[in-house]
Amino acid sequence: MELTYFGHACLHLAHDAGAVLVDPFITGNPKATGIVLDEIQVTDLLLTHGHEDHVLDAPAFASRAGVRTAAAHEVAEWVSKQGGREVIGMNHGGTVHLHGGTVRMVAAVHSSTLPDGTPGGNPAGYVIELGGIRLYHAGDTALTKDMELIGEHWPCKYAALPLGGHFTMDWRDGLIAAKMCGALEVIALHFDTFPPISIATDEKLAARAAYEAAGIRLHFLEIGEKLDLV
Repeated sequence: MELTYFGHACLHLAHDAGAVLVDPFITGNPKATGIVLDEIQVTDLLLTHGHEDHVLDAPAFASRAGVRTAAAHEVAEWVSKQGGREVIGMNHGGTVHLHGGTVRMVAAVHSSTLPDGTPGGNPAGYVIELGGIRLYHAGDTALTKDMELIGEHWPCKYAALPLGGHFTMDWRDGLIAAKMCGALEVIALHFDTFPPISIATDEKLAARAAYEAAGIRLHFLEIGEKLDLV
């Protein structure tokens, strides 16, 4: 499976049976220049919560023929109103089928308001299973004991965690989260997009060293950079 980082919290997972896109915020991301939405192939769209920096480009993908969108019920209702075609509303504990796999919605500690100001329901993370590979996309969240349940019952070799601090946990809490969910590799999310969540170069070096000491590989990917998941 090939992972591509499109900035902020947006990941693209290309696999044999399709392609999953999570939290598309590309056209509004000042650092994601040169990425063309029409060139991104998607069969399944996942949205963790309603904030604009996670759903801005969701209607562009959800309105395509053949794209299945999954999100919390309130976010799903909003996507449908924006022209989404095949939209599935779900909630914590629910599991739905993807093209070639499944996704389980798990808890996140955050807030969720949609771009039109209406409530976005419960924020969430996802445990994604595709072709024998399991990845935890935490969405926007603080550190929470619920992550221990993931490690106990659905341990994930790969975890995509928000590490920018301020609005979410930082890299220090992220290391605790990685240990809880059983991750061996962590893909950093929600960093450097805006000043409050910027991580200095020396901090990134310190973070990598701390994760390495714990036997975990930490990736601060550049926008558009790819990573093979095996």
